Amino acid sequence: MNFLYSRKQPPRSRCRVWIWLALPVLFAGSTFCHAKGQVPAPDEREPNAFQLAIEIGQPRMAKVVGAGAGRVEGYGTGTVVSADGLIVTSQGVFLDGPSIRVTLADGSEHLATIMKRNRQLQLALLKIDHATPDYFELSSEPIGQKGDWVIALSNAFKVADKQEPMSVMLGIIALRTAIDARLTERDVAYRGELILIDAITSNPGAAGGAVLDLDGRIVGIVGKIINSSETNTRLNYAVPSNLVADFVSGKLDQADSTAAALAGTAELGIKMLELGGKKNPAYVDRIVAGSPAETAGVKVDDLVVSLGGEKIGTIRDYQTALDKLTPEEETIVVVKRGLELLRLPITPMPRQSK
Repeated sequence: MNFLYSRKQPPRSRCRVWIWLALPVLFAGSTFCHAKGQVPAPDEREPNAFQLAIEIGQPRMAKVVGAGAGRVEGYGTGTVVSADGLIVTSQGVFLDGPSIRVTLADGSEHLATIMKRNRQLQLALLKIDHATPDYFELSSEPIGQKGDWVIALSNAFKVADKQEPMSVMLGIIALRTAIDARLTERDVAYRGELILIDAITSNPGAAGGAVLDLDGRIVGIVGKIINSSETNTRLNYAVPSNLVADFVSGKLDQADSTAAALAGTAELGIKMLELGGKKNPAYVDRIVAGSPAETAGVKVDDLVVSLGGEKIGTIRDYQTALDKLTPEEETIVVVKRGLELLRLPITPMPRQSK
């Protein structure tokens, strides 16, 4: 019995010998792990290329809050592009309310004015009465090539507030191309060059954010969400910085002026129920045969609640929104039919002279 026990349990002296022999090896191993494999504390790490670009971008971003409409979000992201308070953002219903508030990276809040919009690029230019010394220089030359790493900064889902930093998405430039997105197949029109990026940027509130290369240069502005009804997918894309520069500088104003000159000459073929006057709700009384409204699927007794991104409360509101539309320029009319809200793409026709 003692023999068996001694085979299973070595004497204590033998254990001490093995421990003392093993100590130098364990010490050397621990020293090697400390020198080669131990992860340094966060404040001891060298900043990587992504962190440097993020640090450049964060102070140059803004949070934009305006009006909401039903399930449509009332917020977006802004990118500061001048030292005197110019901010580029995306088109959206949130810009059509009575006031627009901008929160800068330092947490300060400011009222903003819409300077201009561009329908083809779905961009808007805001102005605040406040100095913005941290801003992006817009280049007239394209920045970034296929395969380049990029980061996208935005306030997707409105998760950041006050001084909180923007959300960051990482990806690469997948392709530089052009698109002509029609509202019959998409939820928004976009015409022109764009940059497809391999990062999920098509989220509520992300449009208007900045896409940067690893040097912190602005590659483009995160575009407004484009849904494909054919494939039930979304495009992750950016409006190229050179087009944004042309928009801000005024090079695209001629096209905008042409559209503005045509405003007020559009017709949808909707006749309203005006028995109580212009302050009555915008109920559809009659649809003209062969008109854009008939093609779009508007029905008698529908209540028009939005047109061209503007809320409609009365017949007068409808007429005001109609006067802002351009013939042959697709837009969205939202109608309430029973308990259901319907978004209907519609292309106005030129108003017939009487």
